[in-house]
Amino acid sequence: MTIKELLDKINIFRDCREYNLGLWECPSFIFLIMGSINIMAMISTYIIANRYTTEPEIVALIVIVITVIIFIIAHVITQGFDKLAQANKMKTEFVSIASHQLRTPLSAMRWTLNLLNDAKTTDPVEQQANYLAIIKESNDRMIRLVNDLLDVSRIEMGRIILSPKQVNLYILIQKIIANYLPLAQASNTEISLEADETLPNVLADPEKISLVIQNLVDNAIKYTKGKGQVHISAQDDRKFVKVAVKDTGVGIPLSQQKQVFKKFFRSDNAMKHQTVGTGLGLFIAKAIIEESNGKIWFESEENQGTTFYFTLPVYK
Repeated sequence: MTIKELLDKINIFRDCREYNLGLWECPSFIFLIMGSINIMAMISTYIIANRYTTEPEIVALIVIVITVIIFIIAHVITQGFDKLAQANKMKTEFVSIASHQLRTPLSAMRWTLNLLNDAKTTDPVEQQANYLAIIKESNDRMIRLVNDLLDVSRIEMGRIILSPKQVNLYILIQKIIANYLPLAQASNTEISLEADETLPNVLADPEKISLVIQNLVDNAIKYTKGKGQVHISAQDDRKFVKVAVKDTGVGIPLSQQKQVFKKFFRSDNAMKHQTVGTGLGLFIAKAIIEESNGKIWFESEENQGTTFYFTLPVYK
């Protein structure tokens, strides 16, 4: 083994980058620092002990200080390993959720294709058109899931790419509402918009902001029980435009509200009401809004409804 190969194997900085960890979160780097401090501590203690043999209090104080430093570093190492353990757990959850979410549309597609390929099928053209619609919906659902997973991967690697430009939020929200009207009507939910046509334009990536609003509106409709309402508002807030999406749905339990923007999180009552979902939408929305120099937050009360807010900078 050459020296270059040896150095390449012990390249802790490369390992830290590979695991997407900061230096003070990377166990190999912290282990190296801790080892160096231990060696320095032993040498320093030996030298000082020989020099101040008549003053044991100084030696004792130095030993205490070094012990505290080592304890702190050991704590940091533990946190680094905890983060790796959490990452491993998230990977397992990722595989489980992705497999489950992909299996459902794939099963629907297989079942529908079997019906279409059955030589004995005598279904009318209208029924066959329904089968094709099921296949299309299942395909679209898988594409959305794959896109979400790709977005999450980019966000975690710090590679989310935005193309900010001048965006008319009023027109954008109107288009999104028009697209969601059929779903809202099927769910017995009314959608309304409160915004001024003279609303100032914002600086944002129109495609990504559309994704954020679609996610919020989609959730608002899906988690509204019975006859409900989804109210969208947008208003000029000095240097920002503030958007709110309010629903009369199931709400979010107070005990789980801190986890809302985490990956794969879905509240207990949401899963009871709507079994389909990955828990990635709000995680992605938060990353997009913050990368756009805005803020996102919410207010919610269980069984009363939820209001999500976000801001975007005004285009200058």
